[in-house]
Amino acid sequence: MPLLETACNFLVREDAPEPCDLIFVLAGRWERKPYGLQLFSQSLAPRLIISTGRFEVRQTAAALGNIPELLALRDQTPPERRHFWLDFKHDQPAIVVAGLKRASTFWELHALASYLEAEPPTSITVISTSIHLRRVQLCCARIPFFKDKVIRFLPVPEQQSSFRREKWWKRTDHWSYLVSEYVKLVGYGVVY
Repeated sequence: MPLLETACNFLVREDAPEPCDLIFVLAGRWERKPYGLQLFSQSLAPRLIISTGRFEVRQTAAALGNIPELLALRDQTPPERRHFWLDFKHDQPAIVVAGLKRASTFWELHALASYLEAEPPTSITVISTSIHLRRVQLCCARIPFFKDKVIRFLPVPEQQSSFRREKWWKRTDHWSYLVSEYVKLVGYGVVY
């Protein structure tokens, strides 16, 4: 099925892991977070920021060693503002309300740019699901902060990912994810 493979592969951005100043893990599919932590523990970067959306807080807090500060901040934050950065510069993360204008990949990256203004890194590795990275690349190209940065796009490895490129067309959930990525990519291209 070469045409179906091409349709999938067009959405994929896949750079090789290289040392950088910052690893940024986008919110969303759970497997992104352990992969970001794995690269951080391998000293790929001295800093890791894990983006955590409002519906991921409990799972993230539990998986990262039961972070009560994250749960407390969630409880003090209105639901529409519950998007957080877990900023690892040392062992214990700083937990910050992300300040997204609205929930979307573009505004998540826009908020990251604002957050990093005070200490801008020169190189950033962005981690997400393979077919999400084309849209992430489009967003980075539209946000001025990222123009002079070295940005690498790293997909979660296939064996760890909930989306598998091999024979993706045989799974209904993969069809819907891939179609939604194309729709969003076109929409983002028009809106942003």
